[in-house]
Amino acid sequence: MNAAPPAQARTSGKAIATLVLGICGVVVFPPLGVIALFVGRAARNEIAQDPTLGGEGLVTAGIVLGWISAALIIAGIVILIVAIAVVA
Repeated sequence: MNAAPPAQARTSGKAIATLVLGICGVVVFPPLGVIALFVGRAARNEIAQDPTLGGEGLVTAGIVLGWISAALIIAGIVILIVAIAVVA
């Protein structure tokens, strides 16, 4: 009576990409975080359609980091505008 081991959920490649892009967006190059938002949406759709895929937590973390990157971009633009206005 050898029972088959339970099937493990596979992790979505897009979920992993979302997390990597989100981390790189915060640490290295903020526009990558914005890309993480779009890849994250695609990953969520992929996970919703295929019940054998996992990685919802990775997607959520990547999307949060993507929004943080977007906020950094906006803050940088505001600081640049203020600096130009002060100098002028």
